[in-house]
Order: sequence, then C-alpha cells, then structure tokens
Amino acid sequence: MCSMTMMAADSGLAARVRAFLSCEDGVVTVDWVVLTAAAVGLCMGMFASVNTGVYAVGDGVGQRLSEAEIVDLGVVND
Repeated sequence: MCSMTMMAADSGLAARVRAFLSCEDGVVTVDWVVLTAAAVGLCMGMFASVNTGVYAVGDGVGQRLSEAEIVDLGVVND
C-alpha cells in the first residue's frame, strides 16, 4: 500500500505532488486496463475491416446458388 497520505498529510503541496508521483500502487492494474482496451480496439478494427468482405463473399455464394440449375439424376439405387 502506498503511504502517500500518511507521509504527506502534514506537508505542503509540493511534497504531496512528489509523494503522489512516486507512489506506484495500481500501476499494474492500469497497465492491464490499457492492454485490454488495446486488444479490444484491435479486435473491433479487425472485425470492421473483415465484415464487408464476408458479406460480399456471402452475397456472391448466394447468387451463384440461386442461379444454379438442378439436374435430375433419376433413381440412384436401381
């Protein structure tokens, strides 16, 4: 735990600022929040860029399937 409040409680503003800047509690949490936000942002960007291509491929496949002709093969096991 950071002893900033105990150490600088009776000191002036400059001492409180120095104590705040030297306190490292919560740094790992901030790092994880920043890394997680970056990962989520990259995933959202990837999905946004791939989204249009996926829909275009799906539309193309749907169009080809709707234009396909069905051939009657007759009875298979005769």
